[in-house]
Amino acid sequence: MMADQEDEPAATDLELPTDSSSEAESDSSSEAAPPSQARCTESSDSDDNDEMPSLEDDRGTIAPAARADMAPEEPETVLEDNETARAPAPVNDEDANPTKEAKCVEAISAAAANLVCPIAQALPTDPVTAEDGHIYERGAIESWFRAKDGDPTSPITGARMGTRLLEAHQVRNTIEALVKSGAVDSELATAWRQKLKDETWVKETRAKAEVGDGGAMCLLGAWYGSGMKGLAKDLVQSRAWYERSAATRTPQGMAMFGFYLLCGIGGPEDIAFGLVNLTEAAGLGSDFAAYTLGEAFFNGDCGLPKDPARARFWLKKIVDGECKHKHLNEAGRADAAAWLRELDGVVGRLHVRL
Repeated sequence: MMADQEDEPAATDLELPTDSSSEAESDSSSEAAPPSQARCTESSDSDDNDEMPSLEDDRGTIAPAARADMAPEEPETVLEDNETARAPAPVNDEDANPTKEAKCVEAISAAAANLVCPIAQALPTDPVTAEDGHIYERGAIESWFRAKDGDPTSPITGARMGTRLLEAHQVRNTIEALVKSGAVDSELATAWRQKLKDETWVKETRAKAEVGDGGAMCLLGAWYGSGMKGLAKDLVQSRAWYERSAATRTPQGMAMFGFYLLCGIGGPEDIAFGLVNLTEAAGLGSDFAAYTLGEAFFNGDCGLPKDPARARFWLKKIVDGECKHKHLNEAGRADAAAWLRELDGVVGRLHVRL
Protein backbone atom coordinates (compact mmCIF):
# COMPACT_ATOMS: atom_id res chain seq x y z
CA MET A 1 0.00 0.00 0.00
CA MET A 2 1.14 3.51 -0.72
CA ALA A 3 0.86 4.61 2.87
CA ASP A 4 3.38 1.97 4.01
CA GLN A 5 6.16 3.01 1.65
CA GLU A 6 8.68 5.79 2.15
CA ASP A 7 8.06 8.91 0.08
CA GLU A 8 10.80 9.04 -2.52
CA PRO A 9 11.44 12.02 -4.79
CA ALA A 10 10.27 11.52 -8.34
CA ALA A 11 13.04 10.85 -10.83
CA THR A 12 11.92 13.71 -13.03
CA ASP A 13 12.26 16.23 -10.18
CA LEU A 14 15.98 15.51 -9.48
CA GLU A 15 19.17 16.21 -11.45
CA LEU A 16 22.17 13.94 -11.34
CA PRO A 17 25.44 15.62 -10.31
CA THR A 18 27.63 16.45 -13.28
CA ASP A 19 30.81 18.38 -13.74
CA SER A 20 30.56 22.02 -14.65
CA SER A 21 31.63 21.72 -18.28
CA SER A 22 29.31 18.90 -19.26
CA GLU A 23 26.38 20.61 -17.56
CA ALA A 24 27.03 23.84 -19.37
CA GLU A 25 27.18 22.07 -22.72
CA SER A 26 23.97 20.22 -21.93
CA ASP A 27 22.17 23.41 -20.92
CA SER A 28 23.14 25.19 -24.14
CA SER A 29 22.30 22.37 -26.53
CA SER A 30 19.23 20.71 -25.03
CA GLU A 31 15.63 21.57 -25.85
CA ALA A 32 13.17 23.05 -23.37
CA ALA A 33 13.02 21.06 -20.13
CA PRO A 34 9.90 19.07 -19.34
CA PRO A 35 7.52 20.66 -16.86
CA SER A 36 8.89 18.64 -13.95
CA GLN A 37 12.44 19.83 -14.67
CA ALA A 38 11.31 23.35 -15.42
CA ARG A 39 10.24 23.70 -11.78
CA CYS A 40 13.90 23.31 -10.83
CA THR A 41 15.14 26.01 -13.20
CA GLU A 42 12.48 28.68 -12.97
CA SER A 43 14.45 30.63 -10.38
CA SER A 44 17.50 31.11 -12.69
CA ASP A 45 16.57 33.40 -15.59
CA SER A 46 19.73 35.52 -15.87
CA ASP A 47 22.13 33.22 -17.70
CA ASP A 48 21.24 29.68 -18.87
CA ASN A 49 24.94 28.90 -19.54
CA ASP A 50 26.19 29.76 -16.04
CA GLU A 51 27.81 26.84 -14.36
CA MET A 52 26.24 25.49 -11.17
CA PRO A 53 28.35 26.61 -8.17
CA SER A 54 30.18 23.75 -6.54
CA LEU A 55 31.45 23.16 -3.06
CA GLU A 56 34.57 21.27 -2.05
CA ASP A 57 34.05 18.88 0.79
CA ASP A 58 36.66 17.71 3.29
CA ARG A 59 37.62 14.79 1.00
CA GLY A 60 38.64 17.09 -1.81
CA THR A 61 35.83 16.09 -4.13
CA ILE A 62 33.61 18.51 -5.86
CA ALA A 63 29.82 18.18 -5.43
CA PRO A 64 27.11 20.34 -6.86
CA ALA A 65 25.79 22.91 -4.43
CA ALA A 66 22.55 21.84 -2.76
CA ARG A 67 19.56 23.54 -4.27
CA ALA A 68 16.41 24.14 -2.29
CA ASP A 69 14.03 23.03 -5.01
CA MET A 70 15.70 19.63 -5.46
CA ALA A 71 14.39 18.30 -2.14
CA PRO A 72 10.88 16.79 -2.04
CA GLU A 73 8.36 19.29 -0.75
CA GLU A 74 6.22 16.73 1.15
CA PRO A 75 6.69 15.66 3.81
CA GLU A 76 9.14 18.16 5.26
CA THR A 77 11.78 16.39 7.34
CA VAL A 78 13.91 18.15 9.91
CA LEU A 79 17.18 16.49 10.85
CA GLU A 80 18.85 17.18 14.16
CA ASP A 81 22.51 16.19 14.70
CA ASN A 82 22.94 12.57 13.63
CA GLU A 83 19.21 11.81 13.60
CA THR A 84 18.09 9.85 10.57
CA ALA A 85 14.99 10.91 8.64
CA ARG A 86 12.12 8.61 9.33
CA ALA A 87 9.32 7.65 6.99
CA PRO A 88 5.84 8.93 7.83
CA ALA A 89 3.89 6.82 10.30
CA PRO A 90 1.80 4.16 8.57
CA VAL A 91 -1.81 5.08 7.94
CA ASN A 92 -4.40 3.57 10.25
CA ASP A 93 -5.71 0.24 8.93
CA GLU A 94 -9.30 1.53 8.84
CA ASP A 95 -8.23 4.52 6.74
CA ALA A 96 -6.10 2.36 4.47
CA ASN A 97 -8.99 -0.07 3.94
CA PRO A 98 -12.00 1.95 2.78
CA THR A 99 -13.96 -1.22 2.06
CA LYS A 100 -14.09 -2.34 5.70
CA GLU A 101 -17.27 -0.40 6.43
CA ALA A 102 -18.82 -1.65 3.21
CA LYS A 103 -18.02 -5.21 4.24
CA CYS A 104 -19.72 -4.66 7.60
CA VAL A 105 -22.85 -3.38 5.87
CA GLU A 106 -22.76 -6.34 3.51
CA ALA A 107 -22.47 -8.75 6.44
CA ILE A 108 -25.43 -7.14 8.23
CA SER A 109 -27.54 -7.29 5.07
CA ALA A 110 -26.65 -10.96 4.62
CA ALA A 111 -27.65 -11.72 8.21
CA ALA A 112 -30.95 -9.91 7.74
CA ALA A 113 -31.64 -11.77 4.49
CA ASN A 114 -31.46 -15.08 6.36
CA LEU A 115 -34.32 -13.93 8.61
CA VAL A 116 -36.69 -12.93 5.80
CA CYS A 117 -40.04 -14.72 5.84
CA PRO A 118 -40.14 -16.90 2.69
CA ILE A 119 -43.88 -16.26 2.30
CA ALA A 120 -44.11 -12.52 2.93
CA GLN A 121 -40.62 -11.82 1.53
CA ALA A 122 -39.96 -9.29 4.28
CA LEU A 123 -38.46 -9.24 7.75
CA PRO A 124 -41.19 -10.58 10.07
CA THR A 125 -42.55 -8.17 12.65
CA ASP A 126 -44.08 -11.07 14.61
CA PRO A 127 -41.58 -13.87 13.92
CA VAL A 128 -42.40 -17.46 14.80
CA THR A 129 -40.57 -20.73 14.35
CA ALA A 130 -42.57 -23.45 12.59
CA GLU A 131 -42.09 -27.19 12.98
CA ASP A 132 -39.89 -27.24 9.85
CA GLY A 133 -37.35 -25.12 11.78
CA HIS A 134 -37.77 -21.99 9.65
CA ILE A 135 -38.75 -18.46 10.63
CA TYR A 136 -42.04 -17.01 9.35
CA GLU A 137 -44.28 -14.01 9.83
CA ARG A 138 -47.05 -15.33 12.07
CA GLY A 139 -49.90 -14.04 9.91
CA ALA A 140 -48.29 -15.36 6.73
CA ILE A 141 -47.74 -18.92 7.93
CA GLU A 142 -51.20 -19.08 9.53
CA SER A 143 -52.75 -18.00 6.23
CA TRP A 144 -50.65 -20.66 4.48
CA PHE A 145 -52.07 -23.35 6.77
CA ARG A 146 -55.68 -22.18 6.30
CA ALA A 147 -55.38 -22.08 2.51
CA LYS A 148 -53.79 -25.54 2.28
CA ASP A 149 -56.03 -28.46 1.32
CA GLY A 150 -55.31 -31.60 3.30
CA ASP A 151 -52.37 -31.90 5.67
CA PRO A 152 -50.32 -28.74 6.22
CA THR A 153 -46.92 -28.69 4.54
CA SER A 154 -43.74 -26.69 4.82
CA PRO A 155 -43.65 -23.71 2.42
CA ILE A 156 -39.93 -24.41 1.89
CA THR A 157 -39.54 -28.20 1.74
CA GLY A 158 -43.09 -29.22 0.86
CA ALA A 159 -42.94 -31.92 3.52
CA ARG A 160 -45.90 -32.49 5.82
CA MET A 161 -45.64 -30.86 9.25
CA GLY A 162 -47.71 -29.80 12.21
CA THR A 163 -49.16 -26.35 12.76
CA ARG A 164 -47.53 -25.59 16.11
CA LEU A 165 -45.75 -22.22 16.12
CA LEU A 166 -43.24 -20.97 18.68
CA GLU A 167 -42.62 -17.29 19.31
CA ALA A 168 -39.09 -16.31 18.24
CA HIS A 169 -38.25 -13.60 20.76
CA GLN A 170 -34.51 -13.57 20.10
CA VAL A 171 -35.09 -13.35 16.36
CA ARG A 172 -37.42 -10.42 16.89
CA ASN A 173 -34.86 -8.60 19.03
CA THR A 174 -32.13 -9.26 16.47
CA ILE A 175 -34.24 -7.96 13.60
CA GLU A 176 -35.14 -4.84 15.58
CA ALA A 177 -31.45 -4.13 16.24
CA LEU A 178 -30.57 -4.66 12.57
CA VAL A 179 -33.34 -2.35 11.38
CA LYS A 180 -32.40 0.36 13.86
CA SER A 181 -28.78 0.17 12.67
CA GLY A 182 -29.93 1.52 9.30
CA ALA A 183 -27.89 -1.05 7.39
CA VAL A 184 -30.82 -3.26 6.30
CA ASP A 185 -32.23 -3.03 2.79
CA SER A 186 -35.14 -0.59 2.85
CA GLU A 187 -37.55 -2.89 1.00
CA LEU A 188 -37.01 -5.75 3.44
CA ALA A 189 -37.48 -3.44 6.43
CA THR A 190 -40.55 -1.50 5.26
CA ALA A 191 -42.97 -3.29 7.59
CA TRP A 192 -40.52 -3.03 10.47
CA ARG A 193 -40.00 0.69 10.02
CA GLN A 194 -43.77 1.16 10.00
CA LYS A 195 -44.00 -0.98 13.13
CA LEU A 196 -41.43 1.16 14.96
CA LYS A 197 -43.26 4.29 13.84
CA ASP A 198 -46.59 2.89 15.08
CA GLU A 199 -45.07 1.91 18.42
CA THR A 200 -43.81 5.46 18.88
CA TRP A 201 -47.22 6.87 17.97
CA VAL A 202 -49.04 4.55 20.40
CA LYS A 203 -46.60 5.43 23.18
CA GLU A 204 -47.07 9.16 22.65
CA THR A 205 -50.87 8.82 22.39
CA ARG A 206 -51.06 6.72 25.55
CA ALA A 207 -49.02 9.34 27.42
CA LYS A 208 -51.49 12.05 26.35
CA ALA A 209 -54.47 9.88 27.30
CA GLU A 210 -53.07 9.25 30.77
CA VAL A 211 -53.08 12.99 31.47
CA GLY A 212 -56.71 13.46 30.42
CA ASP A 213 -56.68 14.02 26.63
CA GLY A 214 -60.11 12.79 25.48
CA GLY A 215 -59.11 12.72 21.83
CA ALA A 216 -56.12 10.48 22.60
CA MET A 217 -58.41 8.18 24.61
CA CYS A 218 -60.74 7.94 21.63
CA LEU A 219 -57.82 7.04 19.32
CA LEU A 220 -56.74 4.21 21.62
CA GLY A 221 -60.33 2.96 21.67
CA ALA A 222 -60.37 2.88 17.86
CA TRP A 223 -56.97 1.16 17.61
CA TYR A 224 -57.89 -1.54 20.13
CA GLY A 225 -61.27 -1.95 18.46
CA SER A 226 -59.78 -2.76 15.07
CA GLY A 227 -56.34 -4.11 16.05
CA MET A 228 -54.43 -1.23 14.49
CA LYS A 229 -51.01 0.37 15.13
CA GLY A 230 -49.55 -2.91 16.30
CA LEU A 231 -52.13 -3.39 19.07
CA ALA A 232 -53.93 -6.70 19.37
CA LYS A 233 -57.68 -6.42 18.84
CA ASP A 234 -59.28 -6.13 22.27
CA LEU A 235 -62.90 -4.96 22.43
CA VAL A 236 -62.90 -4.77 26.23
CA GLN A 237 -59.92 -2.40 26.16
CA SER A 238 -61.56 -0.50 23.31
CA ARG A 239 -64.78 0.02 25.27
CA ALA A 240 -62.85 1.09 28.36
CA TRP A 241 -60.97 3.80 26.44
CA TYR A 242 -64.18 5.01 24.77
CA GLU A 243 -65.85 5.24 28.18
CA ARG A 244 -62.96 7.32 29.53
CA SER A 245 -63.16 9.55 26.46
CA ALA A 246 -66.93 9.98 26.92
CA ALA A 247 -66.34 11.08 30.49
CA THR A 248 -64.34 14.05 29.12
CA ARG A 249 -67.32 14.90 26.88
CA THR A 250 -65.31 14.35 23.71
CA PRO A 251 -68.04 14.00 21.00
CA GLN A 252 -66.33 11.16 19.12
CA GLY A 253 -65.73 9.20 22.35
CA MET A 254 -69.32 9.71 23.51
CA ALA A 255 -70.65 8.52 20.15
CA MET A 256 -68.54 5.36 20.13
CA PHE A 257 -69.24 4.54 23.76
CA GLY A 258 -72.96 4.97 23.11
CA PHE A 259 -72.72 2.66 20.10
CA TYR A 260 -70.87 -0.02 22.12
CA LEU A 261 -73.56 0.20 24.83
CA LEU A 262 -76.32 -0.02 22.23
CA CYS A 263 -74.85 -3.14 20.62
CA GLY A 264 -73.33 -4.78 23.72
CA ILE A 265 -69.77 -4.61 22.34
CA GLY A 266 -66.96 -5.27 24.83
CA GLY A 267 -69.43 -5.51 27.72
CA PRO A 268 -73.11 -5.72 28.62
CA GLU A 269 -75.79 -4.09 26.50
CA ASP A 270 -77.37 -0.92 27.89
CA ILE A 271 -79.72 0.62 25.32
CA ALA A 272 -81.01 3.44 27.49
CA PHE A 273 -77.58 4.69 28.52
CA GLY A 274 -76.36 4.15 24.97
CA LEU A 275 -79.06 6.40 23.53
CA VAL A 276 -78.25 9.06 26.13
CA ASN A 277 -74.59 9.14 25.01
CA LEU A 278 -75.51 9.07 21.33
CA THR A 279 -78.02 11.89 21.65
CA GLU A 280 -75.54 14.07 23.53
CA ALA A 281 -72.80 13.33 21.00
CA ALA A 282 -75.09 14.07 18.05
CA GLY A 283 -76.06 17.36 19.66
CA LEU A 284 -72.35 18.25 19.97
CA GLY A 285 -71.88 17.59 16.26
CA SER A 286 -70.81 13.95 15.88
CA ASP A 287 -71.83 12.71 12.42
CA PHE A 288 -71.45 9.08 13.55
CA ALA A 289 -73.92 9.64 16.42
CA ALA A 290 -76.34 11.37 14.04
CA TYR A 291 -76.01 8.43 11.63
CA THR A 292 -76.69 5.85 14.36
CA LEU A 293 -79.79 7.69 15.57
CA GLY A 294 -81.01 8.29 12.01
CA GLU A 295 -80.63 4.60 11.17
CA ALA A 296 -82.41 3.52 14.38
CA PHE A 297 -85.39 5.79 13.68
CA PHE A 298 -85.39 4.83 9.98
CA ASN A 299 -85.53 1.05 10.68
CA GLY A 300 -87.17 1.05 14.12
CA ASP A 301 -84.14 -0.54 15.81
CA CYS A 302 -82.69 -0.45 19.34
CA GLY A 303 -86.09 -0.19 20.95
CA LEU A 304 -86.93 2.97 19.04
CA PRO A 305 -90.06 3.26 16.87
CA LYS A 306 -89.94 3.93 13.16
CA ASP A 307 -90.09 7.68 12.93
CA PRO A 308 -89.42 9.16 9.46
CA ALA A 309 -89.40 12.74 10.77
CA ARG A 310 -86.75 12.09 13.41
CA ALA A 311 -84.77 9.91 11.02
CA ARG A 312 -84.84 12.67 8.42
CA PHE A 313 -83.77 15.27 11.01
CA TRP A 314 -80.55 13.45 11.85
CA LEU A 315 -79.75 12.15 8.35
CA LYS A 316 -80.14 15.58 6.80
CA LYS A 317 -77.52 17.00 9.18
CA ILE A 318 -75.02 14.50 7.75
CA VAL A 319 -75.88 15.08 4.10
CA ASP A 320 -75.89 18.88 4.47
CA GLY A 321 -72.49 18.80 6.24
CA GLU A 322 -73.80 20.41 9.43
CA CYS A 323 -71.96 18.01 11.75
CA LYS A 324 -68.79 19.56 13.15
CA HIS A 325 -67.06 16.34 14.15
CA LYS A 326 -66.75 14.04 11.13
CA HIS A 327 -65.69 10.46 11.88
CA LEU A 328 -68.26 8.61 9.76
CA ASN A 329 -66.76 6.67 6.84
CA GLU A 330 -67.70 7.12 3.19
CA ALA A 331 -70.02 4.11 3.14
CA GLY A 332 -71.98 5.54 6.08
CA ARG A 333 -72.36 8.89 4.35
CA ALA A 334 -73.60 7.13 1.22
CA ASP A 335 -76.19 5.20 3.27
CA ALA A 336 -77.37 8.39 4.94
CA ALA A 337 -77.86 10.07 1.54
CA ALA A 338 -79.77 7.05 0.18
CA TRP A 339 -82.07 6.86 3.21
CA LEU A 340 -82.72 10.58 3.04
CA ARG A 341 -83.70 10.33 -0.64
CA GLU A 342 -86.05 7.48 0.22
CA LEU A 343 -87.60 9.49 3.06
CA ASP A 344 -88.01 12.55 0.83
CA GLY A 345 -89.74 10.33 -1.74
CA VAL A 346 -92.11 9.01 0.87
CA VAL A 347 -92.89 12.51 2.07
CA GLY A 348 -93.41 13.62 -1.54
CA ARG A 349 -95.82 10.79 -2.19
CA LEU A 350 -97.76 11.63 0.99
CA HIS A 351 -98.07 15.25 -0.13
CA VAL A 352 -99.42 14.12 -3.52
CA ARG A 353 -102.03 11.94 -1.84
CA LEU A 354 -103.09 14.78 0.40
